[in-house]
Amino acid sequence: MIRYGFVMQLKGEDAIREYERLHREIGEDVLAAHRRSGIRNYSIFRDGVQLFACFEADDPEASIERLAREPIMKEWWAKTNPLMEVDSTGMPRIRRLPEVFHLD
Repeated sequence: MIRYGFVMQLKGEDAIREYERLHREIGEDVLAAHRRSGIRNYSIFRDGVQLFACFEADDPEASIERLAREPIMKEWWAKTNPLMEVDSTGMPRIRRLPEVFHLD
């Protein structure tokens, strides 16, 4: 199991409330897509407009690729993309962070 940490960026202070609302009301279909992709123990934290996220997976890069192929994610990202920085494929722009310390 590999822990995968990364940061994402909201487009501004105005995006915070809607981004958080979407995640409070996230549908089971979006959660199931993450599970099918092999993503477990996923959390997102916010500091201003910067988001820190981490999850666990056997192969994080492959899990991200599988998640991107899930049809429901195109619908989900259509809701979140206007609120955050995204790449040319429409996926949230992420910058992976190296793990420095972990305590179980």
